[in-house]
Amino acid sequence: MAGRSLRSARCGVASVLCVAILVACGPAEPQGPHPIRITVGDAPHEFPRGTTFGQAIDRLSLQAHDGRLVSISRVVLDPAVTPGRILLNGAELSGATRLTTGDVIAVVDGADRTEGRRRTVERLRGRHLGNPERTLRRFRIRRVTVDGKVSGEVVWQRDVPVGRGLARPEVALTFDDGPWPVQTRQVIQILRRFHVPATFFMVGYLTERYPELVRIVDRAGMQIGNHSWDHPLEPPLADLGRRQMVEEIGRTSRGLFALGVRTRLFRPPGGSYDGAVVQEARRQGMRVVTWSVDTKDWSERASPHQIVRRVLRAVGPGSIVLMHDGGGDQSATLRALPRIIRGIRRMGLRLVAIPSRA
Repeated sequence: MAGRSLRSARCGVASVLCVAILVACGPAEPQGPHPIRITVGDAPHEFPRGTTFGQAIDRLSLQAHDGRLVSISRVVLDPAVTPGRILLNGAELSGATRLTTGDVIAVVDGADRTEGRRRTVERLRGRHLGNPERTLRRFRIRRVTVDGKVSGEVVWQRDVPVGRGLARPEVALTFDDGPWPVQTRQVIQILRRFHVPATFFMVGYLTERYPELVRIVDRAGMQIGNHSWDHPLEPPLADLGRRQMVEEIGRTSRGLFALGVRTRLFRPPGGSYDGAVVQEARRQGMRVVTWSVDTKDWSERASPHQIVRRVLRAVGPGSIVLMHDGGGDQSATLRALPRIIRGIRRMGLRLVAIPSRA
């Protein structure tokens, strides 16, 4: 009896201890499901199980931008030509799709598209001066234009002369690199004495420095052209970046316009040009003009006799003669000029300024 009572007491104590331990620890809470882990772009994210593709997009505020249709000059023609997409594991899936660990969400913006180009060819009526203009000959012109298919923006335009062209019995004297102190006035005095119109291609920074000389040339009835702002030669204008080329041309035209001169003629320094120079001059309302007879009067060793001989041996109907009133000492040119004028007239040729319009 005593042994049974002792065992019962021990069992009672054990039961009390178990109850006490359970009461002290409290009830065990149930374990929740582990979150799912996905990748959005390059970043990891966690979401509760059961999260859908659409819910993840909303919670992360994901947005794909549409691609635009732009013109040649990057003007927006259509803001949503290529739709942006949000992909789940590389595919476009329903927003109700449930996510699982390892899924990858990618935001893919629509790609911008540049409009296509169109090439057209037209024959201009009548005869026209070339552009670039190397002589006064007038040609039948085949104009080749490349533009944007949607916007119509001109990418480039080229006038292709057809045939040899027709030349009137005319010659144009042109003077570069002025206005120049003393020498420009002296050239004007000679031209006025012989009643000769001519064309002066002026350097922009010199027109700003000597505005009164520009007015003297203009009042004398001469044609004035643009010869760039500071006469770049190394590198030449054609090798400059577009922004600098645009400014070289435009700044000079603006300076001349402020002095009351609106020019439609552009001569690149050194005669260096390419399609981009011709196109930019055209965009700014000017025609590129070079020459067919080079007097080489810019050479320090050029004598008046050499200058006269170079002109009279090469000149003919439609010739454009390159001379200089600036850029250095042009005393040889000043001494040669009267003999050149007389010699050209003895050939039965008339001296003219380069027409401002083609």
